[in-house]
This record gives sequence, C-alpha cells and structure tokens, in this order.
Amino acid sequence: MARNIQELGPTFSVRAAREAGITEKRLRNPNLGRPFRGVRTLERSTPTAHDVQDERDDAWRRIRAYAEIMPAHAFFVGPTAALIAGVPLPSGLHREIHVGVEFPRTPPRRPGVRGTRISVSGSVHVAQGLRIAAPAVTWATLAPHLGEYDLVAATDHLLRVPRSPGRLVRLERTQPYATHASLARVLEQHRWRGSGALRGALARARTGASSRPETWSRLLIVDAGLPEPVLDYDVYDRDGEFLGAADLAYPDRKVAIEYEGSGHRERVQFERDIDRFARYEDAGWSFVRLTAHHVFRFPEEALRRIARKVGPD
Repeated sequence: MARNIQELGPTFSVRAAREAGITEKRLRNPNLGRPFRGVRTLERSTPTAHDVQDERDDAWRRIRAYAEIMPAHAFFVGPTAALIAGVPLPSGLHREIHVGVEFPRTPPRRPGVRGTRISVSGSVHVAQGLRIAAPAVTWATLAPHLGEYDLVAATDHLLRVPRSPGRLVRLERTQPYATHASLARVLEQHRWRGSGALRGALARARTGASSRPETWSRLLIVDAGLPEPVLDYDVYDRDGEFLGAADLAYPDRKVAIEYEGSGHRERVQFERDIDRFARYEDAGWSFVRLTAHHVFRFPEEALRRIARKVGPD
C-alpha cells in the first residue's frame, strides 16, 4: 500500500493508484494533472507552451502519461516518436500525441491522441523505455507534419554516419540509425501519406549533417545556385595537424562555414572557437559564421556572405 500519492511516481494510472490503496477523494484532487482519462500526474501540464523547451517538456509529460494506459500492441509514431528518438524537429508539432498500431488493429481514439494504422510488420523499437516506431517507420510517418527542409533534416539525422573528427574521442555508436536502402525499402511497404515528399527528401539527404541548422544551411546554399559544400570536413594545417571539423566547407577554396548554436555562447566553447578560427586563418582558411538568426530568419544575408567568399560554381 502506498502511504502517499508521491510514492507512485510523477505519472501513474488510476488503476495502479487504486490498487495501491489511494482513495477516490485523493484521485479527484484538483492539483493533480489529468492529461488523459485514467491517468494522473503530480505536475499539471502547461496549456500553452511559451517556447520550444516548454513545448517539449509539456509533450514529454503527456507522453509519459499516455504510456501508462497505452495498449500493449500500440506504439508512438510521427512527431511523438521522433521527439523520443531525438530526431530534430521544428516547434509546434506536439499538440497531439501520435500513436500507431499494426494492421488490422484499430487505432486509439481519444482527445489529445491521433491514431494511425500501419501495415508494416516488425515496426516497433524501444527507446527510453517507450515503444516507438522503428527508425524507418518513424521517418515515413513524419511526412505529413514537416516541410521540405525539415523532412530532409530528419532524413539526414537518421542517415548520419557517426565519426570522430580528428579521432579525438571514442565513439559509443558507429552505425547510422537507418540506411538509404532501409528507408527506400519502407517506402515500398506501405502507402504512406506524403510518399512523394519522402522520396524527395531521401534524394536530397546526405550522411554528414550533424544538426537541423546544418541541413538548412546546405539546402539554402544549393537552392540559391551556389556550389554544394562538403559536410563535416576535417581541416588540417600545412604540417598535417588537425585544426577542427568545419560544419560545411569548400576545401578547394579553403572556406569553412560554421553554424553556432546556443552552446557556442558558453565561455569555454566561446574561447575554443576563438582559438580554432585563429588556427584556420593561420592555415590560410577563411570562414563564415552563422546563427539561427541568419539561417531561419534572414537567409539572404547568410547567402550574401557565403557567395562573397566562394563565388558561383
């Protein structure tokens, strides 16, 4: 018997609470969250997420809550599975929890949940203790929710071959989450919504992008008529000493393009960046530094800076 409701954890089913001896009066406490019928949480969900992290935290609370009552044959798909698996996504995709079942089962139907029936066997994978669609199926179920660039970014994430620039660290994972062949194969196994967009994304995907902004940068560059840059390029000096890995590069022109996210504002990383760019200059390289401001809001300025460095193909 649970002596207090906190012993059940942050999320629990009403059934489990009753079996633990929690009274109906305590389960009706207005301070408990009720994301779904039959589930309670100690922390109430945020009705309106104020930023990307708020949105994801709120989505995670609802995912954990629904997992308490999710049928044993069901699994998360689409943006929900992608969030669990760490696939890069834009904001605004988590108002509903996306849940799949294999044909011929009936998809779940309840407020806040969007059900999907999938006729692909062996489509379940476990991540962070949750049943989600396998990587290729997760990818295929993203098409109705993403624009072209973000669908390519998701594809890039799955296809990326892990590597250690300059062989400075030991890799925990050496294989990609999916291969071009496995993604192409799953396309043929089901009539997916947005199959044309999936084929287009697969054709435009590469194996070297390590973030959503890097994919966006590459696509912006190519679609502007500039030559396609090399991704994740190791830069060495004239003596063969490793200087760093450029996010995107034009080796023949000795131009590096670097995307700087929020982590680059931290003092230690900021100082490392200063030293790295100084080494690039000493080796005869020039560089273009971009932020989210350039890539997502004012790409024309980013392209102007890049074009000034590399010129047309």
